[in-house]
Amino acid sequence: MQSSQSQPNQMQVDIIASEVSDNFFYVVHDAAGKAALIDPIDGAQAVAHISEHGLDLELVVNTHFHHDHIGGNDTVFERFPNARLVAGAGDSERIEAQQSRSIDRRLADGDSVEVGEASLTVLDTPGHTPGHISLLGGEHLFCGDTIFVAGAGNCKFGGDPSVLYRTFASVLSELDDEVVFYPGHDYSVRDLEFALSLEPDNERAEELLEEARAKNEAGEIFLTTLGTERRYSPFFRYSDPELVRALEDEHADVFEEEREESETRDEAVFRTVRELRNRW
Repeated sequence: MQSSQSQPNQMQVDIIASEVSDNFFYVVHDAAGKAALIDPIDGAQAVAHISEHGLDLELVVNTHFHHDHIGGNDTVFERFPNARLVAGAGDSERIEAQQSRSIDRRLADGDSVEVGEASLTVLDTPGHTPGHISLLGGEHLFCGDTIFVAGAGNCKFGGDPSVLYRTFASVLSELDDEVVFYPGHDYSVRDLEFALSLEPDNERAEELLEEARAKNEAGEIFLTTLGTERRYSPFFRYSDPELVRALEDEHADVFEEEREESETRDEAVFRTVRELRNRW
């Protein structure tokens, strides 16, 4: 387990590496131990962590409906029946269809989720799924499968790359550079290798790849900030002339296909990068 501290709202983040999949999930709690569990894939592991640390579980939060983010819900509620389940309204029906527990609160953009003395703000971040949400608390962003180090969520299972582009361009772009994001998986090594396949001279991506490999070898998640991602990630640099030239020179056929599906060149660049990652 890794952990980090945010002083402004006294929010502690516990990072849990799943023992049954490649997921990471999170426990957020205040100084008094009031806690929220975000995207539990392994219910037994979540219950053990909460019990071992003497936390008072108030909430389970699901960022989207995919099984690897909600699969532990029923087990958690068997042990903590008084906890409430909250999720984005757009994915709520598909979450309820996979479990015995009904959702207690359907969240909308801008809603506040209180965890004891700590507070999280709901952001609509669709694209990976139609109703995907993220939660922002101070400089912590719990983003599910929306954004990864050097990556973005795939759109294969109910998603839409144009919608995901708008999430990057209109939602993530508005957040501070200092925000650390906590994804549902650590694909950093593979995604950084992909970024370098597009731009072999991307020095920042090369530096981060070395750091990511070291973290992965240690069994730890590799985290960065939104500011870091904006400076090198192809999913954020859809307006960068250098990246556009690289795509036009090396992947003109895919770029032209994606232009036909896009309203702007920036959107076409983002969609092209997402499609190339699908094929890579």
